[in-house]
Amino acid sequence: MWIEPTGIPSRLNNLKKLFIANVPMNWDTFWIFTLFAAAPYLQSLHVHFDNNSEKPSAAGSVLDVQVEQPQHQHLRELVVIGFDGAAWQTGFVKRIMRASRWLGRVHLLDGHVVEDKERELVGLEIVPHRREWHECERLEVLEELTDGTGFPIHKIILE
Repeated sequence: MWIEPTGIPSRLNNLKKLFIANVPMNWDTFWIFTLFAAAPYLQSLHVHFDNNSEKPSAAGSVLDVQVEQPQHQHLRELVVIGFDGAAWQTGFVKRIMRASRWLGRVHLLDGHVVEDKERELVGLEIVPHRREWHECERLEVLEELTDGTGFPIHKIILE
């Protein structure tokens, strides 16, 4: 379903899985939080940030936008594709983690999404790059993500 990045007129109570693909790096992510807030029974959230788009500006910070932040008791999985450890990306992930106390797994990977033209909308496939994180860089990102969230490091997959 195509949804414009504006206010959601009603709750998306039946939405269990959400895959948002090809989000340009220069877009503000407030509308993803609007969708997140409108889907209280969401179990799986996958977001793909398109690393081939323009880099975000400082004004595009997700922390500057106030969006209703309900507690999600059903979200079990968060996957962020195109994750490179930038501050705005860790802020995005931390905000989801804080709202989802029952979150079982966070998978952050540098990669992209390709489309299978024969399968149309259902033909999206995640292609990981298998980034080689330096140990100090990995620890810095993991510490930033777990600081203030109470989320255990061993439940975060960073690749």
